[in-house]
Amino acid sequence: MGVGRRLSDGKLVEAYRNGDKSAWDTLCKRYTVKLFRFFVNETGNREDAKDLAQDTLIEAMVNLSTLRNPESFRGWLYKIAKGHLAKYFRDRYKSGINEPIDDSVLETRAPYTAPRDQQPDNLVIAQEHLDIVHSMVDRLPKSEREVFRLKFADPEMPQKEIAKTLKISVDAVKTRWRRGKERLRGQLEAKYPGEFTYLFE
Repeated sequence: MGVGRRLSDGKLVEAYRNGDKSAWDTLCKRYTVKLFRFFVNETGNREDAKDLAQDTLIEAMVNLSTLRNPESFRGWLYKIAKGHLAKYFRDRYKSGINEPIDDSVLETRAPYTAPRDQQPDNLVIAQEHLDIVHSMVDRLPKSEREVFRLKFADPEMPQKEIAKTLKISVDAVKTRWRRGKERLRGQLEAKYPGEFTYLFE
């Protein structure tokens, strides 16, 4: 019998290691869309994002035996994703590729729709403002932008896992989040006075 979808990542990893193939299917369903959104936000290309998400999951499956702590699966998975992303940009740089962002990308980017009490500093973004916020996030310094993009891809990712993924301390995550939010607030207020005040209440 297959395992339930409500089991933790760690329990699913253990179940898969014990021979339950459906456990991996559940993990894939849990993270495919999140990885896709992460790669779309980073690459601006839907087709490449699909391939990168698939490659990440394949590598994770092949190397699952190397994961020491099953409960750290999510952070470990995003480390693999960042490795594929780095290779993607290296290959494009070597090939001299510089394609425009797909028009459909803005429809794919993930909004913050989780309950307010589950989000850091009550940052919840309305759908109609999503495109504008993403464009402003793209202008943030790289260190701050990385934190925002991980949260956009997976709003439920704890700060501890973001820290592991980016190989920085939790305090650094908090600092980059705070500075990025302050910078974002200033940019939005300067260009759209009063329209985005609800984000920072």
